[in-house]
Amino acid sequence: MDSLACHDPEADRRPPPEPPPPPESPSGRRPRGAGTLPARAVRRFGVIDVLRFFGLAPRNVPRPVVGPKAFVRWWQRLWSALVLAVIVAGMGLALAAVVGVIALGAGFLLEQAIS
Repeated sequence: MDSLACHDPEADRRPPPEPPPPPESPSGRRPRGAGTLPARAVRRFGVIDVLRFFGLAPRNVPRPVVGPKAFVRWWQRLWSALVLAVIVAGMGLALAAVVGVIALGAGFLLEQAIS
């Protein structure tokens, strides 16, 4: 009961105290945006966002960058070189396998024809 005796019922109805003003710069002017923080936007996910995540709804296509700012990023070049190397190596292995099968088949058929 002692804690209730210390509670001020008027404190619930009063507005919260104002925050202190931001400190001024040596020039006497406040810096731009001083004392203000942008409100954090709360992003809620709806049904359409879930459908977009799973690829069941169309996504917004970003506009392409054109002009002097359009360039290929370094990691895109690296990834492209790696994929190209894998494709060339895979096609080389496939060609080698086909030539090997043909050579082995021709050798087997030649052995059968001789004997």
